[in-house]
Amino acid sequence: MLDDIINSVKGQLTGELQNKFQLDAGQANQSVDLAKEHMTNGLKKEASGGDMSGIMDMLKGNKAPQDSPAGNSMIQGFVNDLSAKVGIPQQVANQVGPFVMSFLMSKVSGKVNADGMGQGDILGMLGGGLKDKLPGGLGDKLGGLFK
Repeated sequence: MLDDIINSVKGQLTGELQNKFQLDAGQANQSVDLAKEHMTNGLKKEASGGDMSGIMDMLKGNKAPQDSPAGNSMIQGFVNDLSAKVGIPQQVANQVGPFVMSFLMSKVSGKVNADGMGQGDILGMLGGGLKDKLPGGLGDKLGGLFK
């Protein structure tokens, strides 16, 4: 589902990156793909580490990504990759990173709120065998959602 949300706004976001930050079409596309990877992996990492309240705050729009330790970690990794993998100058990457993550998180939080998603729904959205990675049998306590 996360992929679906990001893919549905990719065109809009790449256009914004080209207009606001003068990225070429290739850089803009690569940036969105990298952001999707960092967001997905970052949320899965936080969920498997047991930080569901931090994830829920971000995904419900209660906290901006840069106001959360998990969000900050995703942004910093993304910024570094923008520079290293996409060739965007560090100064520009420092602006693009928070913009892209905030943009995507706002789209995801809109979907989460519109669908009234709870923790179990979000864990299901993240998928990837998280049930086995959750601490203290939390996966089993979610009523076999991952079975």
